Amino acid sequence: MTAPFRILVTGDNLAPAAVKILTEIGAEIVLTRDAITPERLSYEMAIAPTQAILMRGNPVFSSAVIASNPHLRVIAKHGAGVDSVDIDAATARRILVMVAGDANAPAVAEHTIALTLALGRDVVSLNARTHAGAWDRASYRGREVRGRTIGLVGFGRIARHVARAAAALGMTVVALGRSKGRVDPALAREAADLAELLAVSDIVSLHAPLTDVTRGMIDAARLAAMKPGAILINTARGALVDEDALRAALASGHLAGAGLDTLAEEPPAKDRPILQAPNLIVTPHIAAQTGASITRTGIEAARNIATVLTGGEIDRGNVVNPAALDPP
Repeated sequence: MTAPFRILVTGDNLAPAAVKILTEIGAEIVLTRDAITPERLSYEMAIAPTQAILMRGNPVFSSAVIASNPHLRVIAKHGAGVDSVDIDAATARRILVMVAGDANAPAVAEHTIALTLALGRDVVSLNARTHAGAWDRASYRGREVRGRTIGLVGFGRIARHVARAAAALGMTVVALGRSKGRVDPALAREAADLAELLAVSDIVSLHAPLTDVTRGMIDAARLAAMKPGAILINTARGALVDEDALRAALASGHLAGAGLDTLAEEPPAKDRPILQAPNLIVTPHIAAQTGASITRTGIEAARNIATVLTGGEIDRGNVVNPAALDPP
């Protein structure tokens, strides 16, 4: 008997709890391995009618890929970023694009704070020096985060978790949302604009989606507008930052450090210039990769798919393109 739904996962594994949700609606789950190119996606969807995509990673869902499967009803991200999906093309075909709600936000927020503390207390460089035989106790002077100002560029689910954690550590929190009035005054003071946020912040943490407007938004001019000795944290999207400009700002000493969990091109070549910058911590886009977060995110993505395919009540807070829900 043919399964009523075919679900393509753009990865080679899925949490057992998420698999259970999908098998309970009778779905066939197709895991994919190796490189997930647009051609591969179109090929996989041409094998048999595919009603849903559970998107792991950031494969490119162009308008051509979306058009290649007339049966597609939902693209559910195993996480939050959907900048690799042509949202307009999906909306035109009434395909829902959904994210996994708050599932991975606590993990990413923790990593943001971890990078901030590691840079503020020079954990990485002190560890290396101590292993090399140095003992800097007499001369070293660290920087406490208490009493400092953290500026959050973007104020979605992850940024709100960061705001709570930062406040608990004694930091002052300012934030800038996508539009005026989006910042919860109980969690942060709303900055008038990005220029003000950069001017007052000791730590600038990026939590904005990657769009045509935000691509390269932290450029040489905006890095120069940051406070001398400030640090930059990016756990959002690598292409938000001009990496050459960031390298120059670190090399000159204008910035005290930077913590990046994401780069413009991933994985980077070994000789990528940004990797040679001083006072830089880079992690391999793993902020959300805790065991608990992966399970929560898989469950939420699976629930999004199951709800759409079975005609359940859709969580509109997870829908990126609500216009796709409008009557034709």
